[in-house]
Amino acid sequence: MSDAEGIFDVVIIGAGFSGTMVAVHLARTAPGLRVLLADREGAFGRGIAYGTGLFLHLLNVPAAKMSAFPDAPDNFVEWLDFHRPAFRSMGIEAMNPGDFVPRKIYGIYLRRLLDAARGSGTRMEILPAQISDIEPRDGLLHVTAESGKKFLARRAVLALGNFPPGDPPVRDNSFHASPRYLSDPWSPETLQSISRNDDILILGSGLTALDLLVSLQSIKSRGIIHVISRHGLFPQVHRHHQARPMWFADREFPTTIRALLHQVRADVRRGATDGVDWRAIIDALRPHTQRIWQSLPINERRRFIRHLRAIWESHRHRAAPAVLAAKEALLDRSQLLIHRGRVQSIADINPGLQVTLFNRAMRRHHTIRVAYAVNCTGPECNYQKLKSPLVVNLLARGLIDPDPLFLGLNATSAGAVIDYLGNPSTEIFTLGSAAKGMLFETTAVPELRVQAKNLAERLSNDLAHAG
Repeated sequence: MSDAEGIFDVVIIGAGFSGTMVAVHLARTAPGLRVLLADREGAFGRGIAYGTGLFLHLLNVPAAKMSAFPDAPDNFVEWLDFHRPAFRSMGIEAMNPGDFVPRKIYGIYLRRLLDAARGSGTRMEILPAQISDIEPRDGLLHVTAESGKKFLARRAVLALGNFPPGDPPVRDNSFHASPRYLSDPWSPETLQSISRNDDILILGSGLTALDLLVSLQSIKSRGIIHVISRHGLFPQVHRHHQARPMWFADREFPTTIRALLHQVRADVRRGATDGVDWRAIIDALRPHTQRIWQSLPINERRRFIRHLRAIWESHRHRAAPAVLAAKEALLDRSQLLIHRGRVQSIADINPGLQVTLFNRAMRRHHTIRVAYAVNCTGPECNYQKLKSPLVVNLLARGLIDPDPLFLGLNATSAGAVIDYLGNPSTEIFTLGSAAKGMLFETTAVPELRVQAKNLAERLSNDLAHAG
């Protein structure tokens, strides 16, 4: 492919779930379009979420809820059933609709969907490269890869997914450069760095921290694992319960966080009286969360982020029983210590790190020594702090702008990015985690699959009318 050879109708940057499914839907709705799917890691279909090499890492919801297509809810289960003999030969037996399937298997599923889309006579190309810049010029988007390769496109989709965690703010940031500070929990080198006997500190107690604990449980024979987070809350466990999808039907919701909290608590209490599991109440709220979020004044959204986000997410984003069992096994072996508070300082003092923790509730400082600190605080959402060349250049050009809460990008509900002057783009679109500030509930498959389908249909229609 020579420099700027031809014109792509759509360039999709990022090939995790969101980017892959936009490409798949474009192949279905408009197979004549020329589409380029670029991914800096070359992990087409898998992305970070499903690129793990360990079968121990499980999906956070049962297989029955993980179809990649909103209009074909049984697609993943049917695919699993068809390939059951192949997975059985790999030593994987239980993959029924109610099972929590290894994420590695789900990554294979997405890659097969992409391969099928590419093999159906479409004009789709894949490119393992990092895209570093997009410049609108002369009615087209001039797209540049880090290698210097250039492409022309009519439309671009930023399916950038999740970025590595942001460095924790402490008194002295010099430790960020220490080889004992492991800033990317998804990197294979992270596990390779930690010996069986090391005491370590995990920053954060969400799903990423659980993944790391699952990985460590089988290899760490000695050494203490310290975990610290503001509230000390881990994700709650999934349990089978009877769904109550109509619980909030025709319900009006208040527009203050305090009133919302009182309402949800009252519903949970009422449900408990009638034998309804709280999980059913939270799940019934899910279809309404985007509407609720968008109805909240900005100061109420900030109040939620500051005071309730961690509590909400520990109940909303639950984990498979087997995953939490690994955490409990470490607790039973007295290898896991959970701290509620924050890190005040980390100093690289040979042969390890000296970490001072502060417990706000007890107003007490506590110092520990560890060999490594692993950042599992969750992906960095503030685009102004990101070091991605593409993000830096798009911000410099004024083509993108962080949302007011710095949870992602400013964008319309249809995915058009909004520039620094407040103008929605007609050429550059986004979806998934980048839209969190505008939609909040936008990082799980049930939301992403709808966004991918809708965006692909919009792009197909726009390009058809543009001729």
